Amino acid sequence: MYGQVLFDDMGDQQRSADLALYFMRTEFQQFSQDIERMVMKKIDRVANIIEVKINKMETKNNECFTTIHKEQRLLSQKSEYLVTNLSTNIEKINDQMSTIHTEHRLFRPKMISVATKVDTLLYNCKKNNLEARENVLNDMRNGSDCANILENYPDTRLRDGVYNIMVSNKTKAVYCDMTTDNGGWTVIQRRVNGSVDFNRNWADYKNGFGFAEHEHWIGNDMLHVLTSLKPQELRVDMERFNGEKAYAVYSNFSVGDEASKYQLQVNGYSGTAGDGLNYNTNMKFSTRDQDNDECDCDCANERRSAWWFDYCAYANPNGLYTDSEKTGSTYYIMWSK
Repeated sequence: MYGQVLFDDMGDQQRSADLALYFMRTEFQQFSQDIERMVMKKIDRVANIIEVKINKMETKNNECFTTIHKEQRLLSQKSEYLVTNLSTNIEKINDQMSTIHTEHRLFRPKMISVATKVDTLLYNCKKNNLEARENVLNDMRNGSDCANILENYPDTRLRDGVYNIMVSNKTKAVYCDMTTDNGGWTVIQRRVNGSVDFNRNWADYKNGFGFAEHEHWIGNDMLHVLTSLKPQELRVDMERFNGEKAYAVYSNFSVGDEASKYQLQVNGYSGTAGDGLNYNTNMKFSTRDQDNDECDCDCANERRSAWWFDYCAYANPNGLYTDSEKTGSTYYIMWSK
């Protein structure tokens, strides 16, 4: 009897254990489901948060893109405005430059006119000063020519300037070169800056013109007297615009009287410039109003000067003065080798 009861008790315990296990499984399943629901809620919540953030980011990106497009559009409009404005300004500048060039072109003759007037005034002032100085020099030492003055007054060596010479009881102010080749040279012609016109008539060349200390021609009558009183030699000094210097010396030089048309006699060349006068020896003097050359072409008018022309000449020291070296033209100052 004891054994049966024990078995029954164990059966009750088994059923109780099974029932407890069942409840535990049920509770575990319920717990698992609750956990799963909680996890899913969390996942849904996180997903919602992520979706919201993504939406916000998309919204911001869209706003950024919209702003960028707007700024690009504004920048494009500004660029178009700047290009248009630049083109307009360039046109205005071109118009202003054109106006300036026009005004400069119109103003240039006035400037040249003023400069010419200033040069004329300066030349006239210098001319007046030279005349005053020549008057003072009338009372200075004199001689028959510059060589005679140097011989009589040795202290005049190296003192170039205007001196008085006495020829045929007449006083003449001349420029003496007391330096070149031992000095004593009577300057018969001088070109400095083109301020004196050398395209002159017969009377001007007969009597001489210009100013002894400046540009001048001593006069053909004076040349005849100086070369007939005693033997004379001729020296021609010249300088190119690049500074190159040359000279020509003729040991015999004389000029006839007016009746001979101031016929030239010259020979005995030496120097570095070339024998430019040999072609003209025995020739008569010609001016624009007296054609005494051997050519049908009227050399004096063709060369715009006066000289002992033949057919015409290889030298034209009395030609037009220019402020720069010229080639290919025979009416400027020239001396051919």
